[in-house]
Amino acid sequence: MPPEIFIPIAEQTGLMPKLGQYIMNKSMYEITALQNKLATRFSLAINVSVKQFVQLNFFEVLMQSIEDFGDKSLPLTIEITESLFIESLDVLLPVFEKMKKHQISLALDDFGTGYSSLSMIRDAPIDELKIDKSFVDHITDNNVDKAMVKSIISMGKNLNMRVLAEGIETLEHAKILSKYGCDLFQGYYISKPLNIEELEAFVYTLHKRH
Repeated sequence: MPPEIFIPIAEQTGLMPKLGQYIMNKSMYEITALQNKLATRFSLAINVSVKQFVQLNFFEVLMQSIEDFGDKSLPLTIEITESLFIESLDVLLPVFEKMKKHQISLALDDFGTGYSSLSMIRDAPIDELKIDKSFVDHITDNNVDKAMVKSIISMGKNLNMRVLAEGIETLEHAKILSKYGCDLFQGYYISKPLNIEELEAFVYTLHKRH
């Protein structure tokens, strides 16, 4: 079942905060353990739903999860969607500032598909822009999509943000995005989604190659 089906159900039934906390705890535990086992430094990005983020105690829950299941040396990025910014930015900014003080990065997921505005990018301490897959799919044969992706990357770099592109499925995608200065790639060209055992094997294979 794809996330666009089960996440709205989890939100409507009130289960999203509990599910989100489980995902947070599990991912921190598994990646920290794998980092220690392989003596390899990972970065972990966790997508957080609007319902989870706007909890009054979200920051405290996040820090407790790091304390109980993670490692303070593990670089952590919290991904939020543009729809979060329908909420009052005045309410959200103190949470963002607390995250910054603890070196937790903030990424804007699915950039360009929702409620984004330049004022939002200006006012929120965003560290990373994630270009939505829908813009990347046709950059090899659609000049408008290619120009939009190039512009998003340029804007992100000018604002000292990392830029990640989703939906990298071919070498040609990767070459175009590399040429434009994209920092991070996500998609099937790099790897399909992996469970923890498959990830260990994947990292081990990369080490052998290098």
